[in-house]
Amino acid sequence: MSYVIDANVLMSALISGKAFYKTIFGALDLLVPEFALVEIEKYKETIQQKSKLDEPAMRGYTLDIFQQLTILPNYFLSQGALTEADRLIGHIDAKDISYLALEIQTNSVLLTRDQPIYKAARQNGFRRIMLFDSFLRQYL
Repeated sequence: MSYVIDANVLMSALISGKAFYKTIFGALDLLVPEFALVEIEKYKETIQQKSKLDEPAMRGYTLDIFQQLTILPNYFLSQGALTEADRLIGHIDAKDISYLALEIQTNSVLLTRDQPIYKAARQNGFRRIMLFDSFLRQYL
């Protein structure tokens, strides 16, 4: 089974610097839309400041994390998947549409820490979404 992770899960992993994330990410088939890179770049200074790793260690850790991901370009997302994702969560946060669209298109599960997106999708009858912390409790 494949999983789509959103930028908040990815940023949490990068900030933590924990080997635990390398293990979990390495055991899963993880998909990420290209848009996640925009969000990571936007918050790179915050990620670096909050991380307890020095610069060389952070670079190495980032490489280890990103080697576990399949990043798909924007053109991969079909108009149908984008429209459906917009219908489900667009009114909450348009920035998260690409994550849900990738999940819809690949028939995977979206793992997020974004409570409003999770609640909106579930309220609209969408079930292939999990809060990352709940997923970890089931996984462990």
